Amino acid sequence: MAHQKNQVIVVCENCRKEFSVKASIAKGYRYCSMKCRTEAKTTIVYCEKCGNEFTTYKKNPAKYCSISCGISARNLTDQNPSYRRDISGENNPMFGKGLRGSKNGMFGKYGSENPAWKGGIKNRPDGYVRVVAPADHPYPCEVKGSTKYILEHRLVMERHLGRYLLPSEVVHHIDENHHNNAIDNLRLYKNQSEHLRDAHAVGSFRS
Repeated sequence: MAHQKNQVIVVCENCRKEFSVKASIAKGYRYCSMKCRTEAKTTIVYCEKCGNEFTTYKKNPAKYCSISCGISARNLTDQNPSYRRDISGENNPMFGKGLRGSKNGMFGKYGSENPAWKGGIKNRPDGYVRVVAPADHPYPCEVKGSTKYILEHRLVMERHLGRYLLPSEVVHHIDENHHNNAIDNLRLYKNQSEHLRDAHAVGSFRS
């Protein structure tokens, strides 16, 4: 550096051209222009997907010229679970989506016939667990297609008693955890009035 009054002469690290800056800020100046700064920090490479030239930083060079090329390249590797399996027709998870009626490949497929089938078990927003009911169950809580559903705690009580529960009968969770459907955590009441009077009365004792 050469000093000249309040100016300092600095040599550009890219083009080696001399330029002057104020002495108070000279420490932060390494390049004479934004063009030189860019040239010093970047390089030209070829996209590994499409082969086009593009500019990238030398310190952390990119492999692809665009987000599109990056996604396309990753879809052709083992990172994509669909890469090494047949995803044609009904094997494609997107098959039939957006189509209605008989044009949809999933039309008329219910229960275990549908690829989205998860065994019929569902945790409802209110905390209760819904499961598939026996086909001849007279009091399902829900019916979808040919599949009947019932709340799991009622099904557990029915299997314990060896009979179907009447719609008026209420099964109470002793510990108030609606996911705990063990038979020793369930108590049967003949109707809602009896259930509220005994299980939900203020100050009531639950064993």
